[in-house]
Amino acid sequence: MSPKWIEKAKETYKFHRSKLLSEDKWTAAMTAKSLRRSLGGVSEDLLICRWCKTHEKQLEKFRYAYEALEFIREKQRELDLDEIE
Repeated sequence: MSPKWIEKAKETYKFHRSKLLSEDKWTAAMTAKSLRRSLGGVSEDLLICRWCKTHEKQLEKFRYAYEALEFIREKQRELDLDEIE
């Protein structure tokens, strides 16, 4: 079973995606306002969900979302550096 923070991220993504499909100009900021959450928190949930598509097993090993976000950001830095070379 996935940690609660992954489930929360998936719920945020499902809500955001349903709005994107029904309203052309829907944004993450609108999702944040609708869910009464910060834009940063919603953006982090969407980022976690994006990475779950390819790295869910790795992310499930983390106890807290902030640990997963550190992992994701480090991997993104590595990918960005690889593109420069």
